Amino acid sequence: MSAGDWALLILAIFWAVLVVFLAAVSVNLYRVLGSTNSLLEGVRTETVPMLAEVRRSVSLTNREIDRVDVILESAGTITRNVERLSTLMDTLMTTPLIKAISFSYGAQKAIGRMRKPS
Repeated sequence: MSAGDWALLILAIFWAVLVVFLAAVSVNLYRVLGSTNSLLEGVRTETVPMLAEVRRSVSLTNREIDRVDVILESAGTITRNVERLSTLMDTLMTTPLIKAISFSYGAQKAIGRMRKPS
């Protein structure tokens, strides 16, 4: 065998090893891509129903918030009405009560003066 034959034999062995190496890498890459594809499919099948449930939960929460807004608005109306009523009762009761107390005090002083012998 000549040196050229040896060089061709070494080159053929190198290419054979390279082809086997590239085939092994391709098989491993195919496995990784298959695993990644099944992982993504699993995430998709789990995420889509979860997103639908989240959408329902948000919708229900928004309805409840609307109800709470109505309740708070009603409570504010009731508070304003009670405040007006207490102001009215304060005005109606205190003015005559002050007048009655003042009158009784004045009457008591007058009676006290009338009883004193001068």
